[in-house]
Amino acid sequence: MGLNRIKIGLMATAAALLVLIFGTGCQHSRPDHPEPTVLFAGLSFSLPAQPKVIAMPNGRGDFLVFKYSNQRGKDYLAFSQEAVIDNSCSSEAFFQAVVNLAAHSLCNAQAVRVFTQQFADPYPAELWPSAKHNAYYFQSNDQRRFVFIPLAADQLLKIDSDFFSKQQLRDLVGYSD
Repeated sequence: MGLNRIKIGLMATAAALLVLIFGTGCQHSRPDHPEPTVLFAGLSFSLPAQPKVIAMPNGRGDFLVFKYSNQRGKDYLAFSQEAVIDNSCSSEAFFQAVVNLAAHSLCNAQAVRVFTQQFADPYPAELWPSAKHNAYYFQSNDQRRFVFIPLAADQLLKIDSDFFSKQQLRDLVGYSD
């Protein structure tokens, strides 16, 4: 009986991956709009170009990678659902505290400080406001760029890339200047 459950689980994972990739994961939205559309964590994103590889490492439904070159570990765009960073406050409040360190916050000051040192030094964090979901932009010392989007029920979406520009990420998440 245990072997049958494993087989069913593997088949379900494979089916979900195929649906994600071929059904909603990467499809052209209109013939005159060739950018592939990605649905992840309940949000829709239009990629600026067709990736060379689409991967869901280890069949994880909470992590999706798009590769744009054949270089190992380079030229990627990744989507992941992350755990709450600080249990003392909502993800939205946490990122507001990171963006505005002078503001009074109920968030754990040490968690905010560590996150700020890791993600917002020496490049300042940015808030990209929206009526639906605010996005928080960060750039690391090694020029990787990150966007965190707090979602309903305190879920957190992280988008990161080593080669998308800040403007490409703004366009990706729908926040243009």
